[in-house]
Amino acid sequence: MKSRDRALIGVSAGSVGVGASLGFFPGFLATVLSEDLGVSKGKVGLIVGIYFGATGIGSILAGKITELYGPRKVIFADMLAVATCSFLIAILGNYAMWVISSLVAGAAYGLTNTGTNAAIGKAIPEVQRTLAMSIKTAGVPFMATVASAIGPWSAGKWQWENILVVNGICALVVGLAALMIVPDDDFELGESLIAKSLPVKFYWFGIASFLLIAGSQPLYSWIVSYLEDSLDVSSGLAGAITSIACFCGVIGMILNGLHADRVGAEKRIQLIMALLTISAIAVGFIILGLVIGVWIVLVGAIIGVTAQLAAIGTMHACVVDKAPFSVSRATGVTMTGYYLGALASPGLFGYVVDWTGSFAYPWAGTAILLLAAVFAWFKAGKIETQLT
Repeated sequence: MKSRDRALIGVSAGSVGVGASLGFFPGFLATVLSEDLGVSKGKVGLIVGIYFGATGIGSILAGKITELYGPRKVIFADMLAVATCSFLIAILGNYAMWVISSLVAGAAYGLTNTGTNAAIGKAIPEVQRTLAMSIKTAGVPFMATVASAIGPWSAGKWQWENILVVNGICALVVGLAALMIVPDDDFELGESLIAKSLPVKFYWFGIASFLLIAGSQPLYSWIVSYLEDSLDVSSGLAGAITSIACFCGVIGMILNGLHADRVGAEKRIQLIMALLTISAIAVGFIILGLVIGVWIVLVGAIIGVTAQLAAIGTMHACVVDKAPFSVSRATGVTMTGYYLGALASPGLFGYVVDWTGSFAYPWAGTAILLLAAVFAWFKAGKIETQLT
């Protein structure tokens, strides 16, 4: 792989990680935000849902915007939005600003997803595609690893607003790196990059990605709160458990990328189905934590997060596999479903906890959604690959 390609993948990973940050922080800081802002856990979960729901809506137009302006500019625009929103949340420090920022930065995040997929899909050959997409996508769990490890602890030791200031600075740095590294010269700006029509029934990618994230997003947003509230685990240990799971997930995602490139495009969707089945079983381990204890939650979190991240990295490669001549548009369809699932899941999970007084019921619901995702990916696998 050329040094230019490695640099592109690296800045893409940084972009998707920082771009997703404001959608993850409320989950990692759920307890302190609930107390400091005077809102229920359901409303904290709603911040997460609004963020990723806005990304879903933004993804509808992200493909066309990327065609018009090119990957470099749209990625920078998202990083600028994240920085601005982070600083405003830190300054104002209220729930309303969290909601507004979730709408703005969430919608802008669709640009980074589409821009990075378009750039990597154009620059990286098929034999290295899943590895490249997996490393790129690993930017999100790497961010989650760092944030979950230091977020709950630092929020208790210092003010949580300081975390947002640091995040805004990181967004500006990554945005400037994107301007210098992400190529636009391979794209005919102002003209359609994706003149081809999508394959018939490509909407199954949107449905499958919706169910994938609806069933797995709570593995990030609610593990810390679950451990603190149901198992009486300290915020530091709860954050460490999530951090360990995310770190293992990053390693697993990259190893899976190597494997998925070996098995080839024909079998990648079958791999997603197997990974989501494993993730559903892992959720069962997490539920058993109510009876067995913390260690089984750690095992379940590691397995569940690793399988889920591997599935997501493979998913991005499958988008290019099935629609190689319509990558931006195909990404828009897929990520619209993906982030609408992220809209529905966290808030609903939190409200079910508030309503039932137990985490067991929403965890069971996520396992059911993951199994439904397996069927949806089976249908997506039947779609004919775009040839012309």
